[in-house]
Amino acid sequence: MPRTARSAVRPGHALRAVLAALALVSAGLAGVVVASSSTALVTAAGTSADVGRTWVVDAVDPLPNDGTLNRWESADTATSVVTIAVGDTVEWQFDRATQGHDLTSQPPASTTETSWSQPLAEYRDPGGQPVRRTFTDPGTYRYICSMHGSSMSGLVIVVPAGDNASPTAAPVVSPTSGEAPLVVHATANAADPDGDVPTVSWDFGAGGPVAHTDHAMFEYRTPGQYVARLRVSDGRGGLRVEAFPITVTGEGGPTDPEPPPGDGALPTIDALAAPARGAAPLAVAFSTQVTTRGALHAYSVGLEAYPALTGETVMVRSRGRTHTSLQVSGTKPGARHAAVHVHERACADELGGAHFRFDTDQPFAEPNEIWPLFTSDAAGASGLVEVTKSLRAGPSAVSLVVHDPDNAARRIGCADLAPGTADLTYSWSFGDGTTGTGADPDHTYAAPGTYTATVTVGHGSGAHSGHGSVSDSVQVVVAGDVPPTVTPPVPPVATPPVPPVPPAGPTPPVVDAAGPRITRPTPRGTVRSARPTVRVRVLDRESQLRRRDLVLRLDGRPVAGLAYDAARHVVRWRPARALAPGRHVLRLVAHDRAGNRSTATWRFVVRLR
Repeated sequence: MPRTARSAVRPGHALRAVLAALALVSAGLAGVVVASSSTALVTAAGTSADVGRTWVVDAVDPLPNDGTLNRWESADTATSVVTIAVGDTVEWQFDRATQGHDLTSQPPASTTETSWSQPLAEYRDPGGQPVRRTFTDPGTYRYICSMHGSSMSGLVIVVPAGDNASPTAAPVVSPTSGEAPLVVHATANAADPDGDVPTVSWDFGAGGPVAHTDHAMFEYRTPGQYVARLRVSDGRGGLRVEAFPITVTGEGGPTDPEPPPGDGALPTIDALAAPARGAAPLAVAFSTQVTTRGALHAYSVGLEAYPALTGETVMVRSRGRTHTSLQVSGTKPGARHAAVHVHERACADELGGAHFRFDTDQPFAEPNEIWPLFTSDAAGASGLVEVTKSLRAGPSAVSLVVHDPDNAARRIGCADLAPGTADLTYSWSFGDGTTGTGADPDHTYAAPGTYTATVTVGHGSGAHSGHGSVSDSVQVVVAGDVPPTVTPPVPPVATPPVPPVPPAGPTPPVVDAAGPRITRPTPRGTVRSARPTVRVRVLDRESQLRRRDLVLRLDGRPVAGLAYDAARHVVRWRPARALAPGRHVLRLVAHDRAGNRSTATWRFVVRLR
């Protein structure tokens, strides 16, 4: 049965559907939805002949490989926009969903939108009970599924009942796709059958000002997916809304670099090689393993509901692999936390925004996301939760969000993964006179030998570009072909004895040219203790380090009481006095016995409240 037909015969709605059909006929089909092309989403609002009717909006998840994304879809308009009359009801349904969704009302993003008198914050599993809301006041109401971001955003436009006819428009938007910078021209061609003067607004969806002219233009400078929205109002409740998807491709210009980390910090890195030894010619897949971490804290509704919520998350990204670990305490005891996700925005930016996806062309679903789900114990703790994905997470994996176990539409905890990785550059020296770039390059060694490959990571844009870097090395041993042993024939006559070969001299010593490796420094980000424990792993492949080879400085001053566990290669230190709230800088210098020197600098913030 078609969706529109199915929505019309729901229990209790049959009589209303019949009356609505008769009203449409008598009204000359007023208020019929205007069909749209494949590049624009359109609804037209006129008089509402069937006041008090119910409008169905579905949460729709795509089927495998159908080329669509998660979306809200009205059974009446086939879009995410419905225009209804005062007294009508919208019913959001979840029987076309294959995963959980929240229904969250949004505050006005512009003067044309309306505040919800009773905000929505509901969560439903697939097939869950519908959410119903009857609208008694005119306005434009926006809602989203916060888990799925802009692809699941919708509008309810409520107009007064009456004889007023809606304004008309014949919009032209061109081009709707192209490389950045892309200049788009938009013309509404607005009019009103009642003679009212229509008010036009164009919102191009890129954060710029709204244009209030019939013709407007906008330059998109950054690649991405956008939606240009037209709104035409006659000032008496008549409204027309249209939406046009805009696709901007390309690399982006030099005037729009990714913002650098606020303090110039760089992540912990490790150079990896696979295989690390073999016969020439040896093809090696290199990788820069990048480690970021964040302190989990209560936020949003968790500030009141779970003020003691705390924890830590660590993400390790390398070639073909992303390992995410999480430890949480202070949440609801004995509860299944079925909504814990890595998100694409910082905690303070729209509460973390939507879920992070490895492939943004694919729908939101567990195989395309990172979900470190857990069931808390009797004390409200998660224990160690680990998730490994066989893909390298991109730089938009920036935070981890814990949702309320009782209502996944509410967010209770968040951790920002720091430092950011969006503007990093990767420079490789393969040790044989050749170089490469990128986080995960390939290189083939043609000749036998022992090579030291080094990667150097720095900032490629912003204020910190060219200021500071971190490096790590990995050794690759390439063997040559061994010639077969040939036994000479025995001569027929005796030969003089061969004098003994003198013993070979001592093997030349291996030259140690690489400094100690400094990895996994903590703490980083925000800490809630005034006396945090500092831990760093320091390893030298060629010589045993000693305590006196290590110097740790806090805010420029050397610390006392530093400990080094040589068996585990771990440096530990804890301040004897409480640190002042605010940012602190740690710098470790390590010397090996060959005279090589390595340094690492990292930062953290003490925040006690």
